[in-house]
Amino acid sequence: MSIKLSNEVKVSLVTAVCILALTAISKNIIHAQIDFISQFAPVWMFVTYIITREKAKVSKICDSPLFWSTAIVLVTLAILIVYAI
Repeated sequence: MSIKLSNEVKVSLVTAVCILALTAISKNIIHAQIDFISQFAPVWMFVTYIITREKAKVSKICDSPLFWSTAIVLVTLAILIVYAI
């Protein structure tokens, strides 16, 4: 029995993991206070994915959940690097 996840669920799970990692790492490892916009950047990326997914079906790259999941992870890493400096 296998469960088939929709693309939205896959990207939302990546978003949730990134938010948890961003919060845990910023508070426990780099001891930084992250502002509201940066703290929820993975959510803003997910909202952008939801809004643009119908328009992005013309482009096969931007329609892929792998593209958006990678973008969300990279944005999360970039925020952590900026606040760690």
